Amino acid sequence: MTTILWWAIVIALARLIRYVRTKPPRRSQRGLCAQCAFVHMQYGATGRNAVFCTFGGRLREVKLDVLYCTDYRNRNTPPRLVRVGFAPEIQSVESKA
Repeated sequence: MTTILWWAIVIALARLIRYVRTKPPRRSQRGLCAQCAFVHMQYGATGRNAVFCTFGGRLREVKLDVLYCTDYRNRNTPPRLVRVGFAPEIQSVESKA
């Protein structure tokens, strides 16, 4: 009985060591693109991921870790309101009571 318990412990430890050695490493998010509003990221089961930029309406693959980008826009900030055309500014009208 004790030999069976001994072999069960040895096999469990061997499987634990194999799992720890073959488990893909956890990676932090890739560079600046991970927080950009123009990113399309695909995460793989093996720990690899693919990054695509959608700025300008096209889908372009990004093959390197981006540290600085001229088209970067933080996805967590509110969108900037832009006036288009010659429309007059709308001013708030306060009623006088």
